[in-house]
Amino acid sequence: MLALLLLACHDDAPLVPPGTWANVAPARVEAVLHGEGRTYLQVEEGQYNFWASVPVCEVAVGDFVLLGKGPLRYAVRGGGRLFDAVTVIEEVAVVDEATASAAARLPAAEGGVDIAGVYADRRAGRTILLRGRIVKLATNIEGTNWYHVRDGSRGPGDGEDDLTFTSDDTFAVGDTVLLDGPLTIDKDLGFGYFYAAILENPKVVRE
Repeated sequence: MLALLLLACHDDAPLVPPGTWANVAPARVEAVLHGEGRTYLQVEEGQYNFWASVPVCEVAVGDFVLLGKGPLRYAVRGGGRLFDAVTVIEEVAVVDEATASAAARLPAAEGGVDIAGVYADRRAGRTILLRGRIVKLATNIEGTNWYHVRDGSRGPGDGEDDLTFTSDDTFAVGDTVLLDGPLTIDKDLGFGYFYAAILENPKVVRE
């Protein structure tokens, strides 16, 4: 069935600390280990779940982090265990969820709306032009592909921080896309899958 999740942000987002951050979505810490002069973080970022080795820092499970880029290393020993793979990153900042989302903020398309604007004005059939970054996907479900995009904005209600669209075309997590199509509201697929807003087979352009 459909494997589609959500995350968050706010229009008046806080100041993002300086850095060459590579986050495609808010990155939440799932586990923390220390050893050999490094801190090892298990991170969930959009559809990714991975281990990162960063300089020693004060961080706890449930915190959000901004991460720079770094090489992927295999068979790394640290923190009292052997990792199959670890991304070695030298740039890290521990932040709150709002700041983590702000770091992934995208500007709205010219003449378009952001995700906050979609949920603030849910009119069925109105044409939406929206820029978003793909953070989750499920392919070949009920004959099509299902994508979740975020832009760092958030609607007025809980869970109104990303938008689902369907497409027969293939895209990847991390792709930035322009979506253009009519809005469907209150889409109930059954089995607990309900969408307050969704774009069904819009025109999609990868940026």
